[in-house]
Amino acid sequence: MKKVLVILLMGLLLGVISCKEGDGRKAVLQAVTGSVNEVLVITPKVRWNGPIGDSIRAYFGQPQMGLPQGEPVFDLISLPISNFDKTVKAHRNVLIVSLKSSIDSASITYSDSPWARSQKVFRIVAPTEEAFYKIFDANKEKIMRVFLAAERDRLIDIYKSSPNTKVFNTFRDEYRLLLYCPGGYNINKDTADFVWASYETRVDSRGFIFFEEPYESASQLDYQVILDEVSEKLKEFIPGPLDSTWMALDLVTPMSAANYQFAGKHYALLIKGLWQVENDYMGGPFVLNVVLDQKNNRILYMMGYVYAPDGKKRNLLRQVESIVYSMNIDLPEEKE
Repeated sequence: MKKVLVILLMGLLLGVISCKEGDGRKAVLQAVTGSVNEVLVITPKVRWNGPIGDSIRAYFGQPQMGLPQGEPVFDLISLPISNFDKTVKAHRNVLIVSLKSSIDSASITYSDSPWARSQKVFRIVAPTEEAFYKIFDANKEKIMRVFLAAERDRLIDIYKSSPNTKVFNTFRDEYRLLLYCPGGYNINKDTADFVWASYETRVDSRGFIFFEEPYESASQLDYQVILDEVSEKLKEFIPGPLDSTWMALDLVTPMSAANYQFAGKHYALLIKGLWQVENDYMGGPFVLNVVLDQKNNRILYMMGYVYAPDGKKRNLLRQVESIVYSMNIDLPEEKE
């Protein structure tokens, strides 16, 4: 019995040491390089310029849904393995593709932070082009999710390192949740459980809108009920530039909606689409996160939006989306 106990304790100790070593290794790694929302594909030039490259570009370079003008989900660059040296090895998102006729079957491996902090690397090795297409098609959605989540988490980490104090304190003290956003955001409105904050420049505007309501029945989480509720709040609280104008959802252009578990445990609905100003010509993309906070018996609505009439919007939308995702509702109980 004592021998078994010693073995178990040694195993636990080794596990703790290995975890600490892993954390320490990441701490000393350099920061990722490359442009935001960019994927580096490592493969021979002849393959990048052929059908394999076409299939990768078609998927990762597909138009981002929810934008009024076409922009790719990711920007793509490619290098042969001979140029994959220390000057580019720390790239944020890497996909390595190799064909080796000497192997029997295709394989895919994933590495987290092999050469830089928060780096994501996938490697696909296949004996033939046909084998590559099969394994790529089976895993491309997962690869996309990992790359997108990594870009979002990198932004959230930046926001958490130096949060907007006014916004952070407002949500912590008034709404019992933590929210992280960068400096430059000003709270335009904070009344009746409704907050509107924005960051304004000469060429664009980005912002987020928050409100909450008591949770009374599951019907409140119906897709159409949510759209009606948000539309009502926008009309009431977000005026347009002229009389008889207000912010509204574009209910004509198709939206995307997906159920998921916020923070891994809260029922949530994520909706992406376009907004517009009623009786005017302003508009742009939005992302709406609706989360059921059962512990506090409430539904939380957090909507990020972008207005950039003459510029690209993808990166700006992902910035506000990261603010929306940064919300932390699992606060510890207050001691009496």
